[in-house]
Amino acid sequence: MGDKYRVFPGWWQVAVSLILQAASSASIFTAYSIIAVPLEKTFEPSRMVLMLGIPAVVAATGVLSPVIGAAIDKFSIRLLMLAGTFILGLGFVLLSFASSMNQVLLIYLIPMAISSVLTGPVAGSALLARWFNHRRGLAISIAAGGAAVGGLIIPPLLQYLIATFEWRAALQIYGVGVFAITAPLVALVVVSRPAERNLAAYGDVVTADSSAAPGQPKTLTFGFFLQQRNFWLVAVCLGLLFSGPMGLLTNFIPFLEEKNISVAQGALLLSVFSAANIAGKLGSGAIADKLASRTMLLAITILIAISVFGYLQSATFYLLAACSVGLGVSQGAVVPLWSIIMAKLYGPDNMGRSMGLMGAMITPFTLVAPPLFGRIYDISGSYNFALLGYIALLSIIPFLLVMLREQRHT
Repeated sequence: MGDKYRVFPGWWQVAVSLILQAASSASIFTAYSIIAVPLEKTFEPSRMVLMLGIPAVVAATGVLSPVIGAAIDKFSIRLLMLAGTFILGLGFVLLSFASSMNQVLLIYLIPMAISSVLTGPVAGSALLARWFNHRRGLAISIAAGGAAVGGLIIPPLLQYLIATFEWRAALQIYGVGVFAITAPLVALVVVSRPAERNLAAYGDVVTADSSAAPGQPKTLTFGFFLQQRNFWLVAVCLGLLFSGPMGLLTNFIPFLEEKNISVAQGALLLSVFSAANIAGKLGSGAIADKLASRTMLLAITILIAISVFGYLQSATFYLLAACSVGLGVSQGAVVPLWSIIMAKLYGPDNMGRSMGLMGAMITPFTLVAPPLFGRIYDISGSYNFALLGYIALLSIIPFLLVMLREQRHT
């Protein structure tokens, strides 16, 4: 690592990755409901059309992730992240000039989706996997916490700007501001590989080819991943773990109304979930550095199942809060664990391809769950059947994990 550095430079990469994920995730996803208010007043779309912005980003991200992921493995992450900060800021400026809801959706479909990949977990995890062999899980989990941190800061900031200025001017100010803050950080701090500073990854002296698995080419193809049993097993496990909480949270307030929980109490339960989610992200990485991924996936599955079952049985606010803590911690742990598993299985030089392709495979799970939960409610008059069905699906995961063969290719 070199004694001339009081702080290992990899930790500065963690800091920038955290800031980028805070800016992109909170700006695009968490703050959408803030931006939706003036959009609804201006364009008067149906509520369904108004809420298509986030599904548009998620669907486009699933399509774009494999292509952009391959570029992340091949080209300079620093330059790609820099492009991502520009596209993110440009997206908000373009929103300010939109003259119809169709144009708004197109902006979320293209520039917002591109920037979410270039500045989000795929790029950040690829960068940190190269900088850290030891304590990799901790580094990735800290950066993943940026999304939750941004969720605490950016929505009220955007609300303040919209309340102070006309909404179009507010989005222009925000778009220019987010680029002005993030672009210099990326340009000055991000280093695509430790070798560019004559350094090894944290805690190790590595060779040029150590990031590839023995007997594998250093750069793996999409075809290689699709032939791997481990890849499919992990994709199905993660798809199931992501989908249920997504379906529940998007239907959360209507679900709580069945239990005579007020909207105000429901909002507080969402805050409890968010706080627990931060803890799950920050804590999971350090644990993942010491435990096998299969063990962590099994523990997360059990905790999600217990939490969902608890939602079914609980009728008081405090019991529901306990369930929200369990679901928040377990859901938060899944995000960094995904990155850690890909690095273990396929090495740092294939993080973009592996996460990008798997992201495309997980996307259908997360897109289908929210409307499916709603449809089951429409048919049965209750969300209980959706939750029971999800618990049944979780029972598949232990059998999949038995077939998973762990390798460690740092």
